[in-house]
Amino acid sequence: MRRFSSTPFAIAIPATFMAHMAWADLTPAEVWGDWQQYLEGMGYTVTATQSSDGDVLTVSGITFSMEIPDNQGAMTMEIGTIEFEQLGDGTVAVNLPDSMPMSVDMNPAAGQGAPVKMSMTQTQSGHSMIASGSPDQIISTYAADTMGIVMNQMVVEGTTMGDEAMQMNMLASNVNNVTTMTGQGETRGYDQRGSASSVTYDMVVAPPDEPAKINMQGQMQSVAYNSTGTVPNTMTNASDMSAMIAAGFDVKGSFTYENGTTAIAVEDPQNGEMAFDTSSAGGTLGVEMGKDGLSYVAEQTNSKLSAKVANLPFPVDLSMAKTAFNLAMPVTPSDDPQDFAFGLTLGNFVMSDMIWGIFDPTAQLPRDPATLALDLTGQAKMFIDFLNPDTAAAIANQTPGELQALSMNNLTIDVAGARLDGTGAFNFDNTDMTTFPGMPKPIGEVNFNLAGGNALLDKLVAMGMVPQDQAMGARMMMGLFAVAGETPDTMSSKIEFTEEGQVFANGQRIQ
Repeated sequence: MRRFSSTPFAIAIPATFMAHMAWADLTPAEVWGDWQQYLEGMGYTVTATQSSDGDVLTVSGITFSMEIPDNQGAMTMEIGTIEFEQLGDGTVAVNLPDSMPMSVDMNPAAGQGAPVKMSMTQTQSGHSMIASGSPDQIISTYAADTMGIVMNQMVVEGTTMGDEAMQMNMLASNVNNVTTMTGQGETRGYDQRGSASSVTYDMVVAPPDEPAKINMQGQMQSVAYNSTGTVPNTMTNASDMSAMIAAGFDVKGSFTYENGTTAIAVEDPQNGEMAFDTSSAGGTLGVEMGKDGLSYVAEQTNSKLSAKVANLPFPVDLSMAKTAFNLAMPVTPSDDPQDFAFGLTLGNFVMSDMIWGIFDPTAQLPRDPATLALDLTGQAKMFIDFLNPDTAAAIANQTPGELQALSMNNLTIDVAGARLDGTGAFNFDNTDMTTFPGMPKPIGEVNFNLAGGNALLDKLVAMGMVPQDQAMGARMMMGLFAVAGETPDTMSSKIEFTEEGQVFANGQRIQ
């Protein structure tokens, strides 16, 4: 099992604090000193040169650096010069440069990957940042006409990749952000809310020694984000998420947009060219991480995909009215059961008639929109702290946890005129691994309802997709595990697992 990597979070911290941290009602020296102390507490090495002139503190040559875990190299961010100016109304202006260079030097130990060096520049225009409030509650207000990131150069194993092989540009317009920071003790609370009228991105990737080249362009409109939580002030290694959570790290945030498009073109002289165009009417992404666990929630509406693939004589067109995913899981060991969840929805999935025609040229199957939905919740015990880099390796040698309970709150499969619905709930006896060899004994029941199953099976047989003898075997299985419903071509099934290890199907014992 691959452990969670927090390196992207660690790399992002300097840019976040560069853009949003300052303390109102403080002298410029106190503002810079507190900023520096915080970053050093998070594990960064901070170097700079200071000079004062009246109400202005000029800090030049600012550099943040941190070793990347697992002997993967180092990250460095050079901000340049920042002026901290004491204003007459008790607020502090932080005058940021128009551009700030960043570099990442990944030089893994032998056998762990190729050395990579990247240099990037963060740019901004028409920007300002004012800090107000008090030392106990600091409100930082930031605005910019534009904010962007540009990839300047990438060097892989000593070979410099030119613009034709690697490009990355991202630009946000009409950026606004308000961050409220509270407390300066062992932890700090924060509330951050921001928006951008649009975000555009443009990438070119041509892997070394590969003939293919990928071009990607996209945009999102009406972007908004917010995050709240608590972060520790006394960490020495921001890449150790397990230690950060133990020190009080507990955050949640969300990202939304109203509509977006992406165009991907693949130039491949060996396998032919491909093109993909996607769009959606909006979406959201939510993340939470803390002592209570890790969770993700993502959703898109009215998603569309159009693809042109070499050697395929027609385009591939797909659409879905709703695409949703959620995952929640514990991240720390505990003797008590902890909650988890998993959900997936592919709602009103539609394919073009050209795709249907590949396997159903005579249109025998109903082509109504299809839906797949699954909603699971449960409880489990965690034995291993898989966020701790010192213990994560043990996952390969022992069971990371045990399942205590599982509920299937909803199962829906609605496709080609047939619909299957299911619900159920089980507890698991982990002291009994023999009644059902290799797994803990389940105790509970699951219920299914099927409509249109026989009609779909008849059509699949008529199309030649299912042999007649296999269809007969399927009907015998349905007759064994299901009973006829009140309306034609409907069936229901109730499967029970008892405390004694018996299994019943619709009241008939089958084990």
